[in-house]
Order: sequence, then structure tokens, then C-alpha cells
Amino acid sequence: MEQLERYPSYVVSVANALSNSTQPLSMDALVDKVRGQRPISKGVRSAVYRAIKQLYQAVPVAPGQYGWLSHLLRDNVFRHPLAGDEARRGFLLLDELEHAVFFPQFFQTHRPDSRYLTIELLGGPTLRAVAAVERRTWSLRLGQPFAEWIDEMGGQGRDDIIIMVGDALAGEYVLRLQPREVRDEDSIRDRSLQVALAAEEYVADSRRTEKTVPTWELAAMLIGRGLFAEPTPPDDLHMVLQRYSMLALSNGQGYMIKDRFDAGSERAAQRTPRATAIDDPFGPPLWQPDDDEGDETYEGEEGDAVTGSRFQPEFLDDDGGDDSCQDYEEYLEQYQESGLPGEPLSHGDYHLLEAELEMLVSLEQEFGYLLPEQQTRVEELADRLFIDPDALRSSEQDSPDEGDLDGPTYWQN
Repeated sequence: MEQLERYPSYVVSVANALSNSTQPLSMDALVDKVRGQRPISKGVRSAVYRAIKQLYQAVPVAPGQYGWLSHLLRDNVFRHPLAGDEARRGFLLLDELEHAVFFPQFFQTHRPDSRYLTIELLGGPTLRAVAAVERRTWSLRLGQPFAEWIDEMGGQGRDDIIIMVGDALAGEYVLRLQPREVRDEDSIRDRSLQVALAAEEYVADSRRTEKTVPTWELAAMLIGRGLFAEPTPPDDLHMVLQRYSMLALSNGQGYMIKDRFDAGSERAAQRTPRATAIDDPFGPPLWQPDDDEGDETYEGEEGDAVTGSRFQPEFLDDDGGDDSCQDYEEYLEQYQESGLPGEPLSHGDYHLLEAELEMLVSLEQEFGYLLPEQQTRVEELADRLFIDPDALRSSEQDSPDEGDLDGPTYWQN
């Protein structure tokens, strides 16, 4: 118990590894990075997979490869249709994609991000900008200098603001005004179709048979796949998905394939929101983190211990439907890699033994020790299920009110 307290949890170890690497890491490289921060056991890959699911910024970029969203955003380009009141009053209303672009940490916590951004207006001044609320909607407050720049450039509503990311980690961005009459409609349509197709594939492949895929999760995946790395960005994300894809916006929370969508609610849900509203359409209010999604905590970029949304890695195919789940698929993958003889456990048997292991770990946490035969049983179950007991112990110990380590958090290293 005392030994465990000296080491970071798997969630913090994975966050350290990815946030400190400007390039995506393979699973093997990620395991090696984690090994350098804490003791590991046979179930380390499963523990790393579980940690990835708790970290919004841990984005799959290819099968078995993961990057950190703040790094993946570098040199990406996005398109923001400018509204008349935005041009006059000096702000940009943010949809989920743009919110993730300017404040990558926000959807880990759903809490305000108080950092200042450095925004260079091409052909104009460089501004300091902050997150704000306009019309009960998340926005980027740029102020009167932005409005004056739009006026000097001859801009107006229906023109586009091109958002170019310099260094998202440092909060450095460039904005360029593109008049509507110079839009390359053919190129924009091609880019929009690519986005729509990738979004369809991700939603269809996800193992969410009833739930929607949150729009902010979909946005991170599209960034991870490089859909915004070209000089000509696609159109607004919601418009693209409604115009070019077979996806439907469900209750303002996210997207699902239209044939799974309740036709009776389609007219009410099918709308094109321009921004991330505070009280409706896109997730919990920022003072209420998504507590029912995660089971581990880590220190966010603003120092809050938070629960994370379960970002779905894309390293497995799902043929099991209701007879499978993410944890069981991870078990099957590791069983195949182990080369053990015989047949793997069934889905139900796996969870029955997993529950026994979790119960024994809980007893150890409650009483401070286990009997020798109980400890032997823990080791037998851990080896058979490829689950690291330390990951379960860490999950038991972590809480939203306590950090994972006593030392400096990973973004200060």
C-alpha cells in the first residue's frame, strides 16, 4: 500500500508519456514509457488501454498508435463561418470542434479553461483572448480590435474565418479572413466529403449500439486522423455531417447512424447548432464533470482532478455485438498474443472471474491485507485475465479530491 503511493497511476503515467511526446506512440512504446514511471505486471497492456479510455486527449491516430490532442493540432486548419453579430461584437461562437481546437483540455473536465490565448490576426494586430459566454454559448472573446480588423479587411457576415493552429499547447493561433466570393467550392466540398466519410466509419465501427458518439469525441478522432491537416479546410462540422453523411444528431448530444435513429424524434433533433451551448445541446454544464463516464482520475491542465470521458480506442474489431465488450476484446487480444493452449474464457466467464478479482482487491483495500490463499488467488486471476491488480488498487485509491501523485503534475514537468 505504501509502495503504491510512491508511484503515479496508469492514467497519469499514460498522460505523462503522450503529453511529453510530440509524435504519436505505438502501444509498445507507450508501455515502455509507463515502465519507466512505475512498476508493471503482466496485465500492463490492459491497464494502459484502460488509462487511454480515461483521457480525452489520448487520441488514436492509427491501429495501435496514440497521440496527444494538443500536439496533433499543430499546423491544422479549420473554417469558421462568420456571423454578423460576431463581426460586430468581437467574438467567435464555438462548436465542439472549435472548442477542442482552442481549449483541448475542456472536454476532459467540462469546466472553464482560464488560460489566455495568443491570436494573431493576419494583416492586423495580435490579441490576447479568453473563453467567455455569449448568448449562453461558449465563445472566444476577441474584443473590439477583432471587430475593427474585420471592418478594415472589408469583412462581413457569411465570410469565413480560417483558423490556423500554431502551438495549441502554448495557445498560439493565427486567424485569416476569407471573403465568401473567393471560396474554392470544389476543394471545400471534397474536403467536407472526406470528413463525412471518416465520421461515418468511426460511428459505425464504434461499439455503441444504443448510445450516440459525443460530438467532441468525434471531433478529436477526426483531428487524430489528419482530416484538418490540409491548407483548405472543410466546412462547418455540423453542416458537413448533416449535408454529406448518413449520421443524425441525437438529442443534441452526438451522432449516430440514421437507421438507428428514432424517426419520431428526428425532426426535433436534426438541427445545425452553431456553438456549444451552456444549458443544452452538447453535454453537461461545465460545473458538472461527466462523473458517470470514468473510473480513474488524473490532474487536468488547470490542476483539477477530474473523471474522463471513455474515449474509444480503435485497435479492435467488434464482431461480438451484445456478446462482447471493450474489456473482453482486450482480454481476447492478449490471450492470442500469449500463445497459451486451449480456448479463451467466454464473455460471461471472463466477467465472473473479473468480479471475483475486484472483490478480493476491495477486501485488501478494506482490511489492509489478504490471507495467503487469497493473495495466491489474486495472482492466479490476474495472470489468467491479463489484468494488473495494481491498476485496480490504483482505481480504488484515486478520488476526485486527491491527485495521483504528490509531485508536480505532468504538464509542469
